[in-house]
Amino acid sequence: MVIEDGEKILHFGSNNYYKQGLFSDCPLETVYLGRDLSYDYSPFSYKTSITNLTISDSVTTIGDSAFSGCSGLTSLTIPESVTTIGDYAFRGCSGLTSVTIPNSVTTIGYYAFYGCSGLTSVTIPNSVTTIGYYAFYGCSGLTSVTIPNSVTTIGDHAFYGCSGLTSVTIGNSVTSINYYTFYGCSGLTSVTIPDNVLSVGRSAFANSGVKELTIEVGEETISIGEDAFDSSPIATLNLGRNLSSFAFTRNMQDLKNLTISNNVTSLGNSAFFGCNNLEAVTIPESVTTIGESVFENCSGLTSVTIPNSVTSLGNSAFKNCSGLTSLTISESVTTIGESAFENCIELTSVTIPDNVLSVGSSAFANSGVKELTIEVGEETISIGEDAFDSSP
Repeated sequence: MVIEDGEKILHFGSNNYYKQGLFSDCPLETVYLGRDLSYDYSPFSYKTSITNLTISDSVTTIGDSAFSGCSGLTSLTIPESVTTIGDYAFRGCSGLTSVTIPNSVTTIGYYAFYGCSGLTSVTIPNSVTTIGYYAFYGCSGLTSVTIPNSVTTIGDHAFYGCSGLTSVTIGNSVTSINYYTFYGCSGLTSVTIPDNVLSVGRSAFANSGVKELTIEVGEETISIGEDAFDSSPIATLNLGRNLSSFAFTRNMQDLKNLTISNNVTSLGNSAFFGCNNLEAVTIPESVTTIGESVFENCSGLTSVTIPNSVTSLGNSAFKNCSGLTSLTISESVTTIGESAFENCIELTSVTIPDNVLSVGSSAFANSGVKELTIEVGEETISIGEDAFDSSP
């Protein structure tokens, strides 16, 4: 079939009774598309017989569902005239192995390449500003993706289930990685989140293969959504900026290596709650606040040094760190919060420096402390109720 080049939009009707495209019963194999189309139902959708598609440079828009379900297509070149790839445009084109998207395209629509499981490579040009939600969902053959600097928005579920993906580069204009964006990308082992990203949505990288995560140095606090990295085997985290509360709560069961840059000033509440394989952590001099429950239930943690920059330890900050054997509290700390070291059963000796004025209730309760030193000082120290209850 040839639709000759032209400037006017050609409208196609449909088989309204069956809600199918006009050529639903025609064994089309070759299509030449020479101008923009409008339709109630795409005349070419689910035409599995189409194996050869040529789009001329008279076309500016590939409409919604234009070639949805055309599983016989194996390759696609989109001309420089096209600015928009519509929603569902190539959904279910499972035979597609490669797509060339030109620099003229600004928008990749919702579900545009959903279920294109044979797609192994796609180049997203610098002209694209928006990648719609579910755009590449289930493209299990994709091995690498570069999000260009022009992209400001990546829709949720955009690369969900791209299990073959081994490399992702995120451009410097993206501010948010939405929920479930890279969920189930089991081949993805390393991710770097640039300083421009301010939020990572719920389950964004859950059930992925990520083992090493780098959050680049930046001035803004990054918000990590619920279960953002759930069931991902992250063993190494390089943290370059402040975290929101509950950032990695119960999401980092495999975390062993944590590097905190000297750009970080605070660790949000419950940030590493339940990271029970974490063995050691060095907190840099830049950190002034350790929030509540930051390292609670990190049972593998064996030693902690609180630097001179820290002035307070939040409630339950190291509660249930049952493997903790060594603790150094700096001379700047004035307050040890409630239950801060409760149930630290391997901690046998504690020295509280003269600058500490308050030890909260149950701060060292049920710990292993046998020797306690409260250093000489001018100020009276306040010891909370049951601060050392059941400690020997």
